Amino acid sequence: MPLRFILSFTATSKALLWLATKTSLWRQRVYSEGAVSHNLNGVADMKYLIVFLLACVIASPAVAEPTLVGPTTLDRSHQFLMPSEAVGDTFRVDVIVPMGYAASEETYPVVIVTDSNYLLTSAAATQLAQATGDLTKVIIVAIGYDVPSIAETAQIRVRDLTPTCSQERIDKRGHPAHLCGKADNFIAFIRDELKPFIKEQYRAADNTTLVGYSFGGVFALHALFADNDIADRYVIGSPSIDWDGSVLFDEEAQYAKDHETLPKRVYLSAGGLEGYATIPNLYLMYEKLKERKYPELEISLEVLDD
Repeated sequence: MPLRFILSFTATSKALLWLATKTSLWRQRVYSEGAVSHNLNGVADMKYLIVFLLACVIASPAVAEPTLVGPTTLDRSHQFLMPSEAVGDTFRVDVIVPMGYAASEETYPVVIVTDSNYLLTSAAATQLAQATGDLTKVIIVAIGYDVPSIAETAQIRVRDLTPTCSQERIDKRGHPAHLCGKADNFIAFIRDELKPFIKEQYRAADNTTLVGYSFGGVFALHALFADNDIADRYVIGSPSIDWDGSVLFDEEAQYAKDHETLPKRVYLSAGGLEGYATIPNLYLMYEKLKERKYPELEISLEVLDD
């Protein structure tokens, strides 16, 4: 045991004993001499209390300073900076392989997550459910931006996740035209650059889920109608379907005009307390897709309690 601690403990013990003794004597004086003696001895008793508190401070063991060992990393994760010819920008791509990946020879389904600057840790949290068998083991591929601030992320994502950008929106909302309505370029990046890279670097099965939330949900719906070969399943949360004059309803109608089937699985969701037009528009999109009676479409809608 450190000498400093022993000495401090001894000093504290003595102080406690001293205070207890003096307190006992003070009580005797109060009982024998009355309240006047109590007032006269208050100053002396305060001295004992101060000595006791100082001893407690001295007795506090030294606390070791924390040591910085490096940035936090996610288990079984790899991060890439991936230039894209289709978009004309560089993406930060995080890949998380499932538990047991290194020891196996299996191929795994791929889950592509947009907005990794916001959603990466949430996606990574599914690994426990994967390990217990509650979820299928998958390779998570999260697409984000190598920028220092959330404000920059918020601006750039509008470029990649929205399908159109009307002049009215540019004028009213102040979105620069080059940072708005470029979802088709982002689709090309996923289809022609990202997926082949993941296939080359990892044991990825031909089995892909696309996950998008908010503007990411807008992108997922647009991809479903514009080029749905980039994924087999679509997990779409709280999509801003009212984007740019509700253009997604026009895209849905055009798809129905040109196709007789939609061989995909689609999960739509929103929070029960979400306001504005999110929930009504989500129900409307769900009903339209159900009315098409596509023979191979599996679709579900869930409004979650908040």
